[in-house]
Amino acid sequence: MTGSLGTLSLVIPAYDEEARLPALLGTIDRDAGAAVEAAGLELRETLIVDDGSGDDTRPMLAAAGRANPKLEPVLDSEENRGKGAAVAAGVRRARGDYALIADADLSTPLSELGKLTDAIRAGADLAVGSRALEGAVVERGPLHRKLLGWGFNGTVRSLTGLEVRDTQCGFKLIPTPIAKRLLEEQLCPGFAFDVELLMRAERAGLRVAEVPVVYVHDSRSRVRVATATFRMLRDVASLSYRLRREPAERGLGGIPADDPD
Repeated sequence: MTGSLGTLSLVIPAYDEEARLPALLGTIDRDAGAAVEAAGLELRETLIVDDGSGDDTRPMLAAAGRANPKLEPVLDSEENRGKGAAVAAGVRRARGDYALIADADLSTPLSELGKLTDAIRAGADLAVGSRALEGAVVERGPLHRKLLGWGFNGTVRSLTGLEVRDTQCGFKLIPTPIAKRLLEEQLCPGFAFDVELLMRAERAGLRVAEVPVVYVHDSRSRVRVATATFRMLRDVASLSYRLRREPAERGLGGIPADDPD
């Protein structure tokens, strides 16, 4: 690590996370600042976006925000809009130089952030974690999830032309002004938002680094993989068709990291 890249906004979507929220909040309180600093950044804020939870997630976040000045709960929506919509809502609020999009279970630990900042220093415009590249470590992942993941990512590459082998890993580091621009015209508010973000980045001529990371599967995940995969592929097919009809937007890589827009 050489030199600081600036400040970081940690953006985490949450939906009905009352069971996993205490562990997340504890990790943020104890470890987040040091992990971010070790990667060459300063943690400016953590934005946890409630996506219309029906359990105690919202009051728990509100209480945590009162106790931690660097934790900002985003409680604007009372309806469940989808993971992509929640991420976009968090990114819109972000004030750090970079935004790290992460999952509520922190299945990729924050200690892996240094691998992404290294890729940024090496010249990438954005860096995304991957479970599919050599060097990745996937712990406790059920075989059926791995098989569906391989099939999904292969189909995504065929439909979109993307070279990224794991679009769905929830660990992505993006300069905040670029993240805002990539998400401002979001078409996919659900799980396929990752594919849309990467397609828009590619169309804008941005350099995307895919980096192998550690991933620890959380058995408490409530995502029904087979159903979600079918819906995502349907969304990706529609997305690929619609984006091909839009003019490509170039020049996003030239946006300075302190651009307020």
